[in-house]
Amino acid sequence: METQSVDMSKKLIEYCKLYMSEWHTVKGFVHDMTLLGIETKYKHLTTYDTMKTDRHKEKKEKEREVFYTSIEEKKNKEKIKKWVFNSEYIPEELDFCKDLVAKFWAVKKGSRSKEAYELLVGHYGLLGIRRKYGLKDGEKAVKEQLEEAIANKWQSITLKNYEAFGRPQKADKEPVTNHPAGRLFKNGRFVDG
Repeated sequence: METQSVDMSKKLIEYCKLYMSEWHTVKGFVHDMTLLGIETKYKHLTTYDTMKTDRHKEKKEKEREVFYTSIEEKKNKEKIKKWVFNSEYIPEELDFCKDLVAKFWAVKKGSRSKEAYELLVGHYGLLGIRRKYGLKDGEKAVKEQLEEAIANKWQSITLKNYEAFGRPQKADKEPVTNHPAGRLFKNGRFVDG
């Protein structure tokens, strides 16, 4: 194969290094990308987004296997700032359980994103439980939920799940009294009212 040297800016070379795999050389990467660009531009290939990323086997007429690799879409290797939990983010209304929230965040399963944190401490999470069930009962319920969540490494704590699973089932029912005056006389006999 006959070659020819081409001048490239240092910026373009650095840009190539961001996307190329560690096994690629700069020369090989530029060669592959140039070929891919030409074939895509002139419709010899499908568009970049629809390419397959697996290795494929294909048997030719001469019964020999030919391996080919389509080019993977590379994610930008630039560092993206991730949100990091800090106990200072906890609202003042949850100061009574600040240490439990921090412990839970350290052991929880699942995502530790800003959105997950906002769900945990927001109106559909701990603040919702505390506000809906009042100061005394709400704080007690929040502490119980956090302790259980830490012990069982839950993904999150929500008001919906607390009402469905964590809340005592008899909380809405009136206490049953077995006092004789509570019985009714119907159809000639006493029945419980």
